[in-house]
Amino acid sequence: MSSISLHAPGDGGTPRDPARIICLGPDEFLVRACAQEEYSSLTHPVSRVDLVCSNAGGQPATVVLHLDLSGDGLRTNLEDNLWGGMAQRDFVFVQPPGGGWQQIDGATDGTVCTVRFTAQPGDTKIGLSPWYTYGDLLCFVKNLPEHPHLRKTPVGLSDGGREQWELVITDPSVTSEAKQRIFWHAREHSYEAFSSFAIEGAIAYLLGEEAAEIRREFEITLHPMTNVDGVAEGHEYGAGYDLPGPQTTASGRLTFATVDRLQPYFIVTWHNWIAPRDMDTLFYTDGERGRPSRRAWDLFTQRFPSPRSAEHRWEAEEDPLAKNWFQRELDPANVHQYAMMRYGTRVWGWEMTWWRRSVEEARRMGSVFAQAFFACLPRLGTDGSAPEAEAAVPQVPRWEMHEFSLHGRCHVDNPFGEASLVGHFTSPAGRTVVVDGFYDGGDVWRLRFSPDEEGEWHYLLRGEGVELSQRGRLQCIPPRGHGFIGIHPENPYAFAYRDGTPFFPMGDTCYGLHADSCITPELRTQYLSTRRSHRFNYVRMGVVHSPTHWESDRAFWPWGGTPKSPDLDRLNPDYFQRLDAVLAEMKAAGMNAELLLLNFYQWPFTDTGLWTAARERAWLRYLLARYGAFTNVFLWTISNEYETHPDGAYRLDLPEDVDWVKATARFLKRHDPYRHPVTVHPVISASTQGRTPADPFDPPWRIGEFFGADDALDVLSQQTGQRGTYDDVLFCWTGGDPHLVASLRADRRFGKPVLNSENGYEYLRGYPDQHRQEHHTDKVRRSSWRIVCAGGYFAAGFLGTLGHSDFWDPKEAPKLYPFVVRDEGAAAQLAALYDFFTGLPFWRMEPFDGVTDPAVALADPGRVYVVYLPEGGSATVDLGGATGPLIAQWLDPRTGERGRTFRVKGGEPVQLTAPDRSDWALEIRVSCGAMHYARDDGAAPPADAW
Repeated sequence: MSSISLHAPGDGGTPRDPARIICLGPDEFLVRACAQEEYSSLTHPVSRVDLVCSNAGGQPATVVLHLDLSGDGLRTNLEDNLWGGMAQRDFVFVQPPGGGWQQIDGATDGTVCTVRFTAQPGDTKIGLSPWYTYGDLLCFVKNLPEHPHLRKTPVGLSDGGREQWELVITDPSVTSEAKQRIFWHAREHSYEAFSSFAIEGAIAYLLGEEAAEIRREFEITLHPMTNVDGVAEGHEYGAGYDLPGPQTTASGRLTFATVDRLQPYFIVTWHNWIAPRDMDTLFYTDGERGRPSRRAWDLFTQRFPSPRSAEHRWEAEEDPLAKNWFQRELDPANVHQYAMMRYGTRVWGWEMTWWRRSVEEARRMGSVFAQAFFACLPRLGTDGSAPEAEAAVPQVPRWEMHEFSLHGRCHVDNPFGEASLVGHFTSPAGRTVVVDGFYDGGDVWRLRFSPDEEGEWHYLLRGEGVELSQRGRLQCIPPRGHGFIGIHPENPYAFAYRDGTPFFPMGDTCYGLHADSCITPELRTQYLSTRRSHRFNYVRMGVVHSPTHWESDRAFWPWGGTPKSPDLDRLNPDYFQRLDAVLAEMKAAGMNAELLLLNFYQWPFTDTGLWTAARERAWLRYLLARYGAFTNVFLWTISNEYETHPDGAYRLDLPEDVDWVKATARFLKRHDPYRHPVTVHPVISASTQGRTPADPFDPPWRIGEFFGADDALDVLSQQTGQRGTYDDVLFCWTGGDPHLVASLRADRRFGKPVLNSENGYEYLRGYPDQHRQEHHTDKVRRSSWRIVCAGGYFAAGFLGTLGHSDFWDPKEAPKLYPFVVRDEGAAAQLAALYDFFTGLPFWRMEPFDGVTDPAVALADPGRVYVVYLPEGGSATVDLGGATGPLIAQWLDPRTGERGRTFRVKGGEPVQLTAPDRSDWALEIRVSCGAMHYARDDGAAPPADAW
């Protein structure tokens, strides 16, 4: 028999009817949430559930909780407006015995939110948000310390006989006639517990030394819990205060009477909601020259911590006038609008959400709201302000980056975590693009923007938590390049530039191109020049740091502090300025980057106590803001060997690792206005029979079952092809992996590009041992041809230029692996591969099954065929789809040299024999026109060439 039970507590519990709590099985429950009050005006999913989970046993238990928020089917507005958001109601809060409130994420299906949590022995509180009960109010008021500037008074009883408390904060040495009166209240609506915690923080600030001048200028009357009956009786929203009518309850009448008694200059009213989970709201009253103005909104948001630090944003941030109550039509049944009509009161309101915020954060934000609010008021005393000067109009080619640089005063302790620069760009067609800027040290903020539409753009740059504001125009002129790289618009397996030009990716691997202490600027320039001469057009590189390099140059530590005493909540702009320069040098050299954003081989990423989810999100947001506008960023790769998340161990945790990858990919897409493709680099097959790389799997190796079916990842990355025969004389792998082609084809069924990285690093004679990761030149070449002919793309690697001395293996001494721009011949051979395929309509070609093993073929059937024979010999090619005479030609993959052309009969299978037992490529094409356009600039052949 289970030791777990659920029940509603007396103070605030809901639902109160035990029949609504249904036991589905051992430690699994369905809760049918309801509004409790007899009538509710709400149509969105229920917003309040407060229950206790009792564990009468002696051991922790995993509890599965299904919360049906449909209100018995009466709540029909699940997604239709801002407050529906059932899909966003995928989290609850729990408070274990003796602990603090914790957010527990789950999933939604229709009207049901399902979560799993651990119930420790004793009572665990559960809520859609943390609880703040009527008993908590009484405890808070009772324990408020005596203060000469504080009066606390019970000013009436609710219909339920509960005390209504009023707190007045002011300096009694200054006469009341000299002060402006403010009426400040919270918890009008029963479920809105955020406002209760926040008002505790505001009161702490208003009674502190920093607010002494505020107490001299203002008389602040606070009602910390307006709807005491609704809170205590488990209601959801308005009952107990403004339902069934605004002045039919004792609490409602008291609130109106307080407005009449105070005739306040300002009313501040605080609220919160469950959904939208990532939207905060500020509404206000302000006008200039008799017209509504956004001035107050701008002043406040520049002084208040950016909601983006919690993955939120301000509602109506593109047009804050939508939240201005100045000159709006008013309803006297609403107490705030009544005050505006009767006494000219200015109303400020605040709506916050709990998602990714703690109780401590709610209190702190109540304090900083008060600070920001009072800091704004002196600036609102005038009827007008000086017009803002418009910046010069830059001319920016389409798809090229323009950098804005602004200087401003920060109003938060940590500009990296609590402040933001936000750009709103309106295209000539009226489309709005929101772009994040970034802090670059001192008082400098930057924002990088790449326009994608020719004509005149209008923009507003504004600060959150920092005083930044700039309006202007930008003229987007015709492009000078092809733009960003993405998925080909006509073939989901291929890539193309934004202007439609096909892109044939051929990558190299140099993890520490930026940070490895072995790579001098001169070696980096030599490396880029050499790789480009061999047609490589992107580098797999990490956003990695070097504690070794940091010893001589502190620019190679990306966070605040030092590796021995880190501050992971701050960043080191010098580090990122160096990375800026590397990416700029790569762009000038015609080289793109696959940026590996997280590295679970390095501390602090592997320290689960230090590297929190919040710090990870902050790190990723900064990288996206800083580098998203670089057109030579080809791919965002979440991490290498993602299975090492979160602690560096090679261990696949299911479903946690896969879910983390998908959630991170969607996070990247939400914050990237330029739509760079997203992928992750794996090591363990989706068909594994265990949890580690050493465990067997059902061949072929593949990853699509994890990431192919949904849209989280744009590209499926593979790490296959390493197998073969180890040569104990050359100390490298030879031969070929028998499952390589099958692996590519298995993942292509998901309709995404398949990219094979690390199929084998080419060996280098005399180079230090690499733990048997060396592969012979012939194997590297053959693997690359097999990958492309199987319908994939590849990134190569060379032992001398992996760039991993400082961080690849922490067991090794620094500089064990010197950086040597030299190879054993594979680079030139892969250049021949590149020239061959970019002379073909590769973006239209698909794997072709009409060949006999072991040949591999790619074709645009009826027009062009490429047949690769890894060991020479003969192969039969089915040319039944081709009519008329065909021309064929052998290509030597070792040299790129071509043999004489010869004729082949179409319309039937034909057997062809390679010149010898080495590997050979055969091209068969229709007999028309010029054939090859070997291009290294990504340009396509003329449209009439094929």
